[in-house]
Amino acid sequence: MRHREDSVSHQRTERGGKQTMVSGFDLTLAETKYFWSWFIFGSIMTVETRHHLWRSWGFCPRHTWAHAVVECEVWGGRPFGTAILYEDLIGRACAATKTTVLPRGPIRWRLRGKASCLACDYIAIAHGASDEFYADRCARINRRLRVSALLLETEPLWRASACPLCLGGRGIVCRSHILAGATGLDRNLSDQLADLRQRLALYVRSMTWQGPEATPQARISWIEALAWFAGWDFPCALASQPRSTAIASE
Repeated sequence: MRHREDSVSHQRTERGGKQTMVSGFDLTLAETKYFWSWFIFGSIMTVETRHHLWRSWGFCPRHTWAHAVVECEVWGGRPFGTAILYEDLIGRACAATKTTVLPRGPIRWRLRGKASCLACDYIAIAHGASDEFYADRCARINRRLRVSALLLETEPLWRASACPLCLGGRGIVCRSHILAGATGLDRNLSDQLADLRQRLALYVRSMTWQGPEATPQARISWIEALAWFAGWDFPCALASQPRSTAIASE
């Protein structure tokens, strides 16, 4: 999927349109270089980057999942930095939706991105990033072995906790459907997001030295958090692959 298509998908989501299905999700060299070298090992730690991510509510749908995939493949299947970032963003969403009357218009305005996707911005000026140094890394990431294992082993849990409008689950109505004008929102939306943040915090601690053991619901919290912002297309598409395909070429 090329950058232009990514941008259109992002715009449709932010404007409340129907999300497109994940297809051709393989990352380009430019995307690999951005997440591997620039973001995960650098700009994620800067104040300016974090403020931009607050305004944009993270990345566009494609790059939300790309960030997690790169981190899982680089760090042995642990989405540690991803979970920290989305614990922060879910906490901010919890505050943005905290109201007793749930006026849908103001909530949609608060949850609408006010800045661009940082990854899309980089790729737009990367001129293809034909750096062959990243070719092996790109191929490794695009096998998605580790993230596939995480999604497959927890699939029954996250499907049950998915957005009811996306997958018929019992979870939180996702941000994309809220932006699209979903009616009948649970008036405990802020409380639901607060619960998700608590489970994310436990999952983050479980990945630290001598941290507590994560509960099953904590183990899927990072998937729920990313899907709340970016939709459920990617985990569903990846989980639908035959298991032998997901683990074929280590």
